[in-house]
Order: sequence, then structure tokens, then C-alpha cells
Amino acid sequence: MAIYRQPSKKIHRGFFYLNDETVINSLSAVESGKIDEVVAKVNSAREGGFGGGLGFQGANIEGSKKSTSALAEEIVRTRTRFSVFELWYQTLVDGKALGSFEGWGPNALNGVEPGHTVEFRATLEVVPLQTLLRLYLWFSDKTKTQGHVFSQKGEELKSTKDSERNIKMLLGDNDEGGAGESIFIAKPIGESGPAVAMPISGEWLIGKIGRLGGEYSIVAQVDQILGPQEELPTLRLTHDVSATPLEITTLRDSVSNFVEPAKAMGVDVSTSDASITGPALWLNPIAIFR
Repeated sequence: MAIYRQPSKKIHRGFFYLNDETVINSLSAVESGKIDEVVAKVNSAREGGFGGGLGFQGANIEGSKKSTSALAEEIVRTRTRFSVFELWYQTLVDGKALGSFEGWGPNALNGVEPGHTVEFRATLEVVPLQTLLRLYLWFSDKTKTQGHVFSQKGEELKSTKDSERNIKMLLGDNDEGGAGESIFIAKPIGESGPAVAMPISGEWLIGKIGRLGGEYSIVAQVDQILGPQEELPTLRLTHDVSATPLEITTLRDSVSNFVEPAKAMGVDVSTSDASITGPALWLNPIAIFR
């Protein structure tokens, strides 16, 4: 008979997402000495690995200080972001500053307020409309090269590129490497209850969206609590002003044009995907991990 012995302590975290900028800013306000200690240790490790000149076949590479420094700084940032998260997370736990949920259900949002930092377990999925649009971006990228089934030329390729530009604008992507963001729907473990949505910025992704699956622990700050029939759009037509009913209506009308094409790609899209409707919890995610 097989017997599994559970770990008595969880040390490793497999991060899918970590906004370390928020973590560092938050921890700096209350425990800056701890951050200084972590950075000092990581810097010490860096100096041990990058100190001295580097030579190759008689050529001294030390002159390329800029590239070496950039590489070193990236290593420091990569090491520091996880170390600082553990300090920040433990500080919240010790200070009883982390809200949690016992299960889920219709009354799950009782007592929850904007600004609270909360933790819960949930399954995650991308809003279907955004899945469809990113599938199209994958397709449009393939059309630009020749010699395979997706290749396009002439007016057909021009039309695809025009559509690509419009979709990138909706998603917030750009040709200079801007990663944009995707709206995720979280389904907390428990009974059916209020919807939970959050924008995931490509800047802070560690995992791949395509590998999303199963349950995750989510640490986030409450941004808004939507009452019954209140809405927030899942795509922004403009990021310069707050969302308006007109924007949501316009987006819903636009989504109707995608319903049939989406079926051909195996994605179920409906006009309801244009917005998140309350009662709902809208979060600013900080960390998603296992």
C-alpha cells in the first residue's frame, strides 16, 4: 500500500507571477533594514562571481564594463526579488496584516475592503476574448514568413497586419517590447460566489500563460469591490480615463464580431466576456505561486 508523507514545512515556491517592485516598496516602508541585508548578501555573492578582469585569447573583456554590469545587475535583481518576497510575506503574516478566506461562497466579500492585502487559493484562467486575440497574434506572426501553411502575401498579408496592429493596441502590446496585460479570472476554492478578476502584467510574469493550470496561491491587494450590476471592462479602449458605460457598450458590440470566428478556433466567446459584472472582487495581483 502506497503512503505519502507530506512535507512538514514549505520552503520552495514555484512562482508564476511576482511584482517585486510592489513588494520592495511595501517592505521598504516598514523593514528597510531587512532589504539592505538581503541586497548586501546578494551583492557579495555577485562580487565573488564577477570580480577581476576576464580574459579570452589575450583580449581583456574588462573594457566591456557596461554589458558586464548589466548582467550582474540582472542576476542581483533575480536573486533579490525572491528573497525580499519571503521577508515581505513573513512580515505580513507576523503582523496579522494578511486577510484570508475560509472557503468561498455568496458572502465571501463580507468585511473585505479596498486596500486590504489578501491571500487565497484558486484556479486561474484568461478571459476567453483575450485568449482569442492572442491566438490571432500568434497566427499573424506566422503569416509573415514563407514556406508553410500559414504564409500570406500581398493584400491578404496587409489585411492581417492591420488587424494585428488594432489587436495589439487593445491588449496594450507594442513593437518596442511592451508586454501589455491580460485579465485573469480566479475561481477560489469552495462554493460558488462573487467573481474575482485581476490584470496580469506581462512585465512581472515568470511562467508562461500557456502552461496555466491547477490551483495557485494568490497574494493580492484589493482594488475595487463591484456591487451588483457594476461593471469593469476586460479590455481597455483607452487607458487615459476611467472606464465608462459607453466604453463597455462599445467593447461589447465589438466582441459580437468575434463570436463566430472564435468557434472556428475552438474558443467560446460571448458578449459577456467584455466585462466583469458584480458582485465581484477586482484585485491588483502581487504574487502567484505554488
